[in-house]
Amino acid sequence: MSKKLALVLGGNGGIGSSAVRRLIEDGMHVCTTYYKNKDQIEKIKADLKTCRFTEYKCNTLVSTDVNKVVNDITSSLGHIDVVVFALAPELKYKKLLSLEWDDYKEHFDVQLKSIHYTIKALTDQIQAKHETKFIVLLTEACVGTPPKGLSHYLTAKYAALGMAKAMAVELAPYGCTVNMISPGMVETPLLTHLPSKLVEMTAYQNPMKRNAIPNDVSNAISYLASDQSDYLNGTNIVINGGGKIN
Repeated sequence: MSKKLALVLGGNGGIGSSAVRRLIEDGMHVCTTYYKNKDQIEKIKADLKTCRFTEYKCNTLVSTDVNKVVNDITSSLGHIDVVVFALAPELKYKKLLSLEWDDYKEHFDVQLKSIHYTIKALTDQIQAKHETKFIVLLTEACVGTPPKGLSHYLTAKYAALGMAKAMAVELAPYGCTVNMISPGMVETPLLTHLPSKLVEMTAYQNPMKRNAIPNDVSNAISYLASDQSDYLNGTNIVINGGGKIN
C-alpha cells in the first residue's frame, strides 16, 4: 500500500472527486479542498468510509486560505507527495464578442491563482528537495482546434499550460515533476450550461462515439501520481478517445 500523501484542489468536482477516489484506492491518504459545494465530498466519505481522507474548506483565490490548508496538512500529516489541480469555474457558453474582461478574469483567477498560491505555500518543502509530483488539468483545446463560445475558459487554460511548462523546467532541479492532462469533453456537471446539442455533437463526432467520463481522466492521474511516472516531466497527456488534434 502506498504511503504517499496527495492534495487534490477541487475534489468536489466531477473529475476532482473521481481523482480523490482513485488515489485513495491506490493506497494514498488524500486531502482535498472544496469551497461551496460539498455534496461530492460527503458522498466520498459515505461510500469509502476511510480514515485516509481529509477535507478542507478553502477559497483558493485567497493566499492565506491556501497557506493555512497546506500548513495544516504538512504539520499534521507530513510532506505532500502529489498535488492535483482540478479546479474549474462554472462553464458558460458565450461568444467572443459578448465577453467582458470580468469573464476572462474569473477563469484566470481560478486557474492560475490556485497554482501560484500552492507553489508559494510549498516553497520550503520544494527547496528542501522533497520530491513532489504536480498534475495540472487542462483541455484538449490546448493542443487542437478550440471550440467556439469558450474563449474565456480556453485562454485561462493556455495560461495554465504555460505556467505548468515553466514549473516543469524550474522545479526539476528540486526533484519535482510537473505534468498535464488535457481531456476532451468530460461528462460532468460543468457541462450543464453548455448547449445540449454541442455536447451531443461532440460525442457523435468522436471516434469512440462518446465523451469522456471522469474515470478516464482519473486513471491517468493515478499513473502520473505513481512511481512509474518518475521520469515524466513537462508532458501533456491528451485523453480524447482519438479525437481530432491539429
